[in-house]
Amino acid sequence: MVVLFSQGYRFDIKQKKIVQTGALHIKTKPSSAAIAINGKQKRIRSSRFLYSGTVFRNLVPGNYNITISSSSSLPWEKNISIEPSLVTKSTHVALPLSPPPTKTLFTSTSTFRYIASTNDEAFLVSSDKKSLFSQSLNDTSQKQIFPIPTATTTLEKSEIILSAFPSASTHNTLVNTNKKSYVISNGETISLEKPLQTIANQNKAPVSRLLWHPFDDAILFGFTSSANYWIHLPDMTIGTFLKEKIIGWSSAGSRAYFLSAQGTLYEFSTQLQPTSTPLTTIDPTLFSRFPLAIHALGDNRFVIHEPSGILLLIDIPSLHSELVDTAVKHLVISSDASRMAYLTNDNQLSAYSLEPTVDDSIYSQYEKIRLADIPETSKPLAIYFANDNWYLVLPTEWGAFITEIDKRLPLNLWVISFEKKIVPVAFRSQDAALIWQMDSTFSASRLLP
Repeated sequence: MVVLFSQGYRFDIKQKKIVQTGALHIKTKPSSAAIAINGKQKRIRSSRFLYSGTVFRNLVPGNYNITISSSSSLPWEKNISIEPSLVTKSTHVALPLSPPPTKTLFTSTSTFRYIASTNDEAFLVSSDKKSLFSQSLNDTSQKQIFPIPTATTTLEKSEIILSAFPSASTHNTLVNTNKKSYVISNGETISLEKPLQTIANQNKAPVSRLLWHPFDDAILFGFTSSANYWIHLPDMTIGTFLKEKIIGWSSAGSRAYFLSAQGTLYEFSTQLQPTSTPLTTIDPTLFSRFPLAIHALGDNRFVIHEPSGILLLIDIPSLHSELVDTAVKHLVISSDASRMAYLTNDNQLSAYSLEPTVDDSIYSQYEKIRLADIPETSKPLAIYFANDNWYLVLPTEWGAFITEIDKRLPLNLWVISFEKKIVPVAFRSQDAALIWQMDSTFSASRLLP
């Protein structure tokens, strides 16, 4: 029996015969978490050779209940099937922190309002709608970027900041007020009043939206109802492109994409004067509300989300298109474009595999995984990926829901509750911290280890 055990065989009491065993590989955050198999606490030992984490060997094939717990964390549970001669994996276990450690970023007597995220390091806030600040996500450092304190540009008495959009490099920022638009570049403020007026005079219609060139901070795109323009900021030259109404846009790497109201999806060159190449045609009658959010996944694959809820996948090389859902209110796509997750109007949370993935489980390309029904009274405000894109965070006015992407049951759905009502404003992906506002205080709460 000793020789058989060492070679991966055990006597199965239930079957009353010798069977080939399997193994279970578990990785947890924190690594010191306690693991129990069928209610029995197991000793945690560091694995060697091919695995990090813990490997439990010589398990008789069958179903096992696994629970993992740690102090100051919420527990994890999963029913896992062990197969003979195979290693079953659960290597993305992260126990949500409860209560989450919270750090104050800044407090002010002014009325601050979240405007936009710039990158994983900072976000933009306005003070009394008159000043724009870049606030660090990592500490209390803050810098006023508009109006620039040393410059002569000032807002009119009735002028207030409405929105701000960083360029792709985050070096420049487009600022829109209720009266004018400005660009902040290299410590200078550039007024767009003259080029925008020129476009309005030429087109007999104002610019309805300004958009950064996806890879050139010196160029802005301006859309009107019948024609579209580029503005070269260094010399304020203006040119036209694509004389069709644009209803959606996106970028990926060094490529820009626009969708016309006629349903033609164009790819644009990197030249100053864009030239368009039609890629495919989409039935425009599918859409009733604009603008569309177009997500370029690379390799001529796109996800299109319409404000009324339509979610469409277009894979041009494989000639695959799919109407994924018709009632999506929140959507997120993983940083590696391997999967997406979405929440419907009736609060059904699902994941969708954009690439075939072999991990703890096998996920086929274009596979939809229904995860959970979120309580309707909770009203999640967004979705974020966390934990190497295997967890989802859904912030609410009272905290957050956290869940995992896993086909095996039970699905772990955790609730993080705050004592008072908050305004979630951003998510710091590198350490899974929710950035939130209460009155004029901005704080960061770390949700996962």
